[in-house]
Amino acid sequence: MILVTGGTGMVGAHLLLACVKNNFPVRALYRSASRLQEVADFFSHNFPDQPTYFEQIQWHQTDLNDIVNLEKAFDNIDQIYHCAAKVSFASYHSEKLIKTNREGTANLVNLAVKYKVKKMAYVSSIAALGVEPTVKKVNEDFSWNPSLLHTPYAYSKYGAELEVWRGSQEGLEVVIVNPGIILGGYFWNRSSGTLIKRVAKGMNFYPLGNAGVVALEDVVHCLIKLMNSPIKNERFILVSKNIPYQNLIQKIALQLGVSSPKIPLTKSLLYTLFILDKVAYALGLKKSFLNQATVESLCSKQTYDGSKIEEKLDFKYKPIDAVLAAIGKAYKASH
Repeated sequence: MILVTGGTGMVGAHLLLACVKNNFPVRALYRSASRLQEVADFFSHNFPDQPTYFEQIQWHQTDLNDIVNLEKAFDNIDQIYHCAAKVSFASYHSEKLIKTNREGTANLVNLAVKYKVKKMAYVSSIAALGVEPTVKKVNEDFSWNPSLLHTPYAYSKYGAELEVWRGSQEGLEVVIVNPGIILGGYFWNRSSGTLIKRVAKGMNFYPLGNAGVVALEDVVHCLIKLMNSPIKNERFILVSKNIPYQNLIQKIALQLGVSSPKIPLTKSLLYTLFILDKVAYALGLKKSFLNQATVESLCSKQTYDGSKIEEKLDFKYKPIDAVLAAIGKAYKASH
């Protein structure tokens, strides 16, 4: 039996669909009933002639920090796809990020070891790599630099990775994937779907840094292939293309038939916004959102080498232009 955490997230929902299509017995964790209905609609939208697909999933409502309830999901589990995560770059979400991403992962690893789960695949992020900015192209051989400023999200995902590696030392076979921006459709109010939605509504600004991107279908495909391979205790960067944010947003705008943003978010402008954000926070006018690490990441020209996965598996990334064309078509069809 397979356990999927974050079953109502973008990656989790697509992974569940792939599992049931392959007749894999699967149990999925979820927190919100409204999110569950959204996944049911997603299944119905993609396979209207296969109503039993969604019904094949054993759903279990729990939070990763509710250890008693979480343990009830571990009956007869052999494999875990850990896709659940809180994604935010806001400073005021720091505690929630640590609670969900690091502590939730620790709970999951502890139970996986206790119940002798055979293998866990963890969906991390390139943010968790935390490599110094002097490195122009990052691969799996580089490691976290603790002396650097990192976003709260990066700290939480790095901490989660440490828990997964701890599990590997306690007998759990693991693989970690570090995707860049995961490009996918249908879930327009979360993950990269929010970027598509913002571009569709009109964006005036664009960051000056680079973005490492990968198709959602590629992430799901790699997860399943890694899980069912003899590969263990390794990480894989999943980035098919490194592209300036400006070009990425222009490509999305072109597919949606809207205007591209014209104003660059320069580092000086971002730091001005950072200072204003801190002043407003000090005056009690708003919660603190921006931090220096986020400013630096939006301006970073660093790139990521995602070729290791192609060398280890029989796999080729989907062309990003084709991926964006399909996403643009899906967005226009749904709005």
